[in-house]
Amino acid sequence: MQRPPSKAPTADEPQSSDHGQLHQDPHWASAMQWLLWMHEAPQDEKLRAACHAWQQASPAHAGAWRRAERAWHLSGQLPATSRERWPSTRRRRFAVIGTAIAACLALIMVLLPWHGQGELANGKGAPRQIVLEDGSRVWLMGDSVLRPHFSEHQRQLELLQGEAFFEVVPDASRPFLVRAGSNRVEVTGTAFSVSLQDTRFEVAVEHGSVRVEDPRHQTLLKGGERMHLDIRDNLLRRDRIAPERAATWRHQQLIAEDQSIGELLEQLRPHYPGWILLYDSGLAEQQVTGVYNLEDFEGALAALVQPHGGRVEHWSPYVLVIRR
Repeated sequence: MQRPPSKAPTADEPQSSDHGQLHQDPHWASAMQWLLWMHEAPQDEKLRAACHAWQQASPAHAGAWRRAERAWHLSGQLPATSRERWPSTRRRRFAVIGTAIAACLALIMVLLPWHGQGELANGKGAPRQIVLEDGSRVWLMGDSVLRPHFSEHQRQLELLQGEAFFEVVPDASRPFLVRAGSNRVEVTGTAFSVSLQDTRFEVAVEHGSVRVEDPRHQTLLKGGERMHLDIRDNLLRRDRIAPERAATWRHQQLIAEDQSIGELLEQLRPHYPGWILLYDSGLAEQQVTGVYNLEDFEGALAALVQPHGGRVEHWSPYVLVIRR
């Protein structure tokens, strides 16, 4: 097994949101990966020291580690003090790890706070289509949460995390508003997507027009236009796209244009109801271009990494490992 990089993540990484949800914590996956490394080599002192350094690098890291340990412990798989506690063969050891991960995934829903009635959520996996009470349609990407607030005078929805595509029924008497953090998108009748991922906010319009407002900008977007806002640095970019390129995940497609494998894996994670672990930092930096069919998720993942010598190992129904 390839060891983790010698340089621990820094405290400058994005912090988790105030909602306190594990699936919104950008450090949760890292903490679970450290746990896997530790359980694969429980007597490796260098690995233990590197893990400790990662925990000490930031209070957010330490908090994610405690939550990951708790979920692992509740699954009955913690602690493991020596290799002898694992089954003797490599395949069976991976199966034990996969079982623990599966239990952790089930426990996440127990550990999450409840937001109240009326919330629309889609767990990791395939997109979900919802028809709202006014006839408008919403597609929710995996690992996304939307909270509707409809009244006699307006239609308002709050995107708490993830990405959603809206096909809005026109109604001039009731504006259609989407809030995402401190950002607001207003339309009457149009089709567009809104994405809120950590410190990144993006809007893309398929047809019609929308007005996007944030604390410092006001932007009018028409069909075939897209804007991307880095909330942390307040950097706004605007470009043109083919209208059909807005939220291609609705059609179970991933389109890559000279993008790194590491960046694309972050886009793919919400579409897989388990863990995707990458054990090669060099592979993460490789650039790819192509169209990938997410209906065959593992096939798409293999097609993404194989041109650069990568392979996908199926450790369990819940764990995919990429290495060279």
